Amino acid sequence: MSSTRDGRIVRSQPNESGWTDLESVAGEELLGEAPSNSALAILTLIHISDLHICDAQSPARVELMDRFADPHHPMSEHISLVGAYRAQELMTAQTLETMVQTVNTIKTGLFSNRAIDAVVATGDVTDNAQSNELQWYMTLMDGGEVHPDSGDLSQWEGVAQKDPTSYDRSYWNPEGTPEGCEDDYPRALYGLPTVPGLTDAVRKPFTAAGLSHTWLATHGNHDALVQGTVAPDERLQLIATGAVRLIDIGSDMDLQEAFSGWGMVGPTKLADPSGGVYRQTSADQRRRLNAADDWAKLHLSCEHEGHGLTEANAAAGTKYWFKDLGDVRLISLDTVNINGGWQGSLDETQFNWMKSVLADPSPKYFTLLSHHPLHALFNDYAPVEADRRVAIEELTQELLKHNRIIAWLAGHDHDNRVKYIGEAGVNGFWQIMTSSLIDWPQQGRLVEILEDQGRVVIATSLIDHQSPIELDEAMSNLESPVHLAGLSRILSANHWQRRRDNEFHVELAAGEVTDRNRFLWIDSIPLD
Repeated sequence: MSSTRDGRIVRSQPNESGWTDLESVAGEELLGEAPSNSALAILTLIHISDLHICDAQSPARVELMDRFADPHHPMSEHISLVGAYRAQELMTAQTLETMVQTVNTIKTGLFSNRAIDAVVATGDVTDNAQSNELQWYMTLMDGGEVHPDSGDLSQWEGVAQKDPTSYDRSYWNPEGTPEGCEDDYPRALYGLPTVPGLTDAVRKPFTAAGLSHTWLATHGNHDALVQGTVAPDERLQLIATGAVRLIDIGSDMDLQEAFSGWGMVGPTKLADPSGGVYRQTSADQRRRLNAADDWAKLHLSCEHEGHGLTEANAAAGTKYWFKDLGDVRLISLDTVNINGGWQGSLDETQFNWMKSVLADPSPKYFTLLSHHPLHALFNDYAPVEADRRVAIEELTQELLKHNRIIAWLAGHDHDNRVKYIGEAGVNGFWQIMTSSLIDWPQQGRLVEILEDQGRVVIATSLIDHQSPIELDEAMSNLESPVHLAGLSRILSANHWQRRRDNEFHVELAAGEVTDRNRFLWIDSIPLD
């Protein structure tokens, strides 16, 4: 089972510690008016987003800032979900591998018999804009041996430490509690399991199947910015490749100062705690932070096919492109504000390029791809006035001039959402957002575009990666990437920061029933 039309994976009732198991329930058919039998499928896509392939041992990550949002922490009333640390981040490579294997079993649409035209990955394919993460992602998508390890390849060097001198109760320590230490908070307060051998298992090399379908790449903020927020500089480059890890901000730094430069809108910076506490780790030049032109160059290297990008992208260091698939032109936007901030906008050069692409009379329809959805495009910060950014108001006004736009596929918010942009019957398009592969519910989405008696209809259906949903089964074979992906999904359903009063607020990420399996109609396009 992969389609949620056949069966859904849901969270069961939590126990006294808030831990919840997963269970399979009846599937959901598509809501709304179904197309006629004469409807013609013109494009079939599989949409995945926010893969967050993570080097969880990198010293450039800032997991230590995450603890202040833990429900038991006294600061949690003032600090919302931080998102700098997750128990399941150890298994991002195996989760993507399992989704790739699942996607490969889907040969056609579920409503139509049209073959899959392409898989589109809408950004945040890496977690921390590092070169080794980008290489792992490319290998996972194209196939080959992937070795998701860094630093000292003989031992785990991330935050979950067996060594009692480095043990920290704020993190999930799957190997158990060192002698003389207290159980970590995730296990003691929130019911997370002990999984001996996990920190060795997740670092082992495996052969990735690679996608059997054509796939296309869109750029996200975590692909360019440290922790998806801060522009790389020389200091951060040295931290990423260096031999020390910050483990405590120290008593000299006020929390307001620590969080002040880490925000949705630029300018941004990571704090420089001179009084911080560090521990030694292994230096690794493979953790180099990506340069501006690395994205296009790697996608266009001899082993790869471009995945939407062109030589013009490599020459200019840009990441936006268009590609025609039959009657539909896909336009992939780069919504990352490289000046900093995790929300997005467009640079003016790209905005003008987009307008010229939309003015081309030859495509019958347009579908936009981006990492950020429209409502997140308000980060118009630019340090130089001449480099102004185009944000939501101006962009919306322009897009609604073009009645051949039928859909916009995006991610970023890590949830399933469907919304009509514009005035139905007059202009507009459907914005379709798909959840991430790192947070619950770890789903992808099938998007089928059809013509039916003078109208356009989009059939959208969610898909789950095929992996165990029972904890004991997931833990029974740590040598298997598929079993590790199952453990990742179970942990994602139990993220303690998303609990308040024993309610799991991230259940909203699965979306309402109208955000999942549904027919989406467009009436405003003049068809010949």
